[in-house]
Amino acid sequence: MTRRGVLLAALALPACATMPATLADLPRCVAAPGPALWLLDAGWHTEIGLPPALLPPPLAAIFPEAALVFFGFGKRHFMLAESPGPAEWLAGPFPGEAALQVTAWSGIPARALRLPVAPARLGEGPLGEALLASFAPGPASHGLALIEARPGRRFFRAARGYSLAYTCNTWTAGMLAAGGLPVRAEGVVLSGGVMGQAARLPGVCQAAPAGLSPAA
Repeated sequence: MTRRGVLLAALALPACATMPATLADLPRCVAAPGPALWLLDAGWHTEIGLPPALLPPPLAAIFPEAALVFFGFGKRHFMLAESPGPAEWLAGPFPGEAALQVTAWSGIPARALRLPVAPARLGEGPLGEALLASFAPGPASHGLALIEARPGRRFFRAARGYSLAYTCNTWTAGMLAAGGLPVRAEGVVLSGGVMGQAARLPGVCQAAPAGLSPAA
């Protein structure tokens, strides 16, 4: 990629906070039978969330009491920055080590999308396997390579690196595909590439605007 292309990509990353217009037309979620995962647009990236009971044991053990546990992939130095500054944003598009952020939630985030999935894909099924395979193995902390622990949040070393060919949103799309959803990960760079596909899935709905913050 040329220097001009890298700079354009850097400027485009914050723009992923803009949701596709189709999201405004989604129905509000009501009580629904069957398992589902939650998809969160966190602005510059996307995350997926599941209750601990639907996660493989090593991941369920991170926050066993949480209502939902959200997972997000990203550039390691960016993910660990309390408030990313110009240096983190400018370095963001370049390849580097990646981290997985795991966050405990006490409920459903505002405007998260609910995506129905087959029970067989969860737990130790294909989605659970794909999630677990995203983590680098470690000697402690449930067999995962813990980088840093914060209240309600943990950072782990990822099994593969970050690049513009494999961003946080590419990872999310891959997890949705592992969940058996007809989502394409190839070519996805910004959050709109995930949210736009998810908005067209059968049975999708959107949580109420008055959501919750991550659990302390």
